[in-house]
Amino acid sequence: MSEVHPEGVSPSPLWEEGRGEGHARETLSRRIFIAGTLAAVVTGIHAQGRIERFTGDSGLAGFQALDLDGKSIAVPAPGKPTVVNFWATWCEPCRAEMPMLQQMADFYSDRLVFQAVNFKERAVAVQRHVRSANWAVPVVLDPMGAGAESWGVKVFPTTVGFDAHGRARWRVTGQYDWSSTEAGKLVESLWT
Repeated sequence: MSEVHPEGVSPSPLWEEGRGEGHARETLSRRIFIAGTLAAVVTGIHAQGRIERFTGDSGLAGFQALDLDGKSIAVPAPGKPTVVNFWATWCEPCRAEMPMLQQMADFYSDRLVFQAVNFKERAVAVQRHVRSANWAVPVVLDPMGAGAESWGVKVFPTTVGFDAHGRARWRVTGQYDWSSTEAGKLVESLWT
């Protein structure tokens, strides 16, 4: 006896004998959901990011890095509130939030230093990407990943806010809506 399949549906491993079309769709939907969830975890996609606030010593020590012109830069910037964003050109959530971070950096330019720390990529590739994306944010290179490693960065993007005394006040792990009112409050907490 041959199997009967709905019109336009060919037999597949998802179609289990005797279970019918509804089960095949449910199984496929479940597999798509699981694959999407795994992809989100692996790539660091978090719709609202995870916010961690620091009240005491965060243990995040500053480090030296080079900007795209080869100039040595202190991360975070000494004496000014600083937002440090770890990103990579291959990171879709990083690229998605960068225009919002650019707007934030522009809006608070008189009170805040913004540093976009690129993770383990060659300067020429980063320069090409920044130029093609038309970003004006200050980019710092972390070619060996030492800065990211010392700060425990495992998910991209990761953004850390420092007050003028160089103390980390918060960290956002994953993609975040930097255009939101909550983001404004988070940034403004760096000088309160």
